[in-house]
Amino acid sequence: MKRFLILTIVMASMLFMASAIALATPNASIVYTETALGGGLWQYDYTFNNTSTTESLFSLYFYFDPSATFDWKNIPSGWDSALNGFTPFNTSFADTYSTGFAHDIAAGNSLGGFRFTVDYQAGNISYDAYLSGDNVVSGNTVATVVPEPVSSILFLIGGAMLGLRSYRRRKRQAV
Repeated sequence: MKRFLILTIVMASMLFMASAIALATPNASIVYTETALGGGLWQYDYTFNNTSTTESLFSLYFYFDPSATFDWKNIPSGWDSALNGFTPFNTSFADTYSTGFAHDIAAGNSLGGFRFTVDYQAGNISYDAYLSGDNVVSGNTVATVVPEPVSSILFLIGGAMLGLRSYRRRKRQAV
């Protein structure tokens, strides 16, 4: 019986340690909205999401067509780029990085306000996100779905019409 109890404790400890390691997986999710500015110019607004549980996100590289003309429009306070101030610039990548530990994106947090233009519709852009602990997460950015104003207005009008119809039906039945 004692042997069984010891074995159970050892197994439970191993499962606990394995689950803690699994939960500490470094990860990032980079989302954007895309706006056509005309003349072949596209604007991208980014939010960096640090979806890891223990590590801070401190740097990110975007990869482009080598002939792309790239231009930073906004970088949040506490972040910078080697290209900032030197754009527009033909480049195959653009980096942005925290200027100090206090500006790193902590685990489970997000930071928006990254904006740039590029001279083609880039869509989902490949990236490398650098996290503390010497971890690099590679992926593709994901577009956020923004409802069109016309669709929202039609939805509201349809809801109002259904509400009015229901109100009139109840009023007739009450008479």
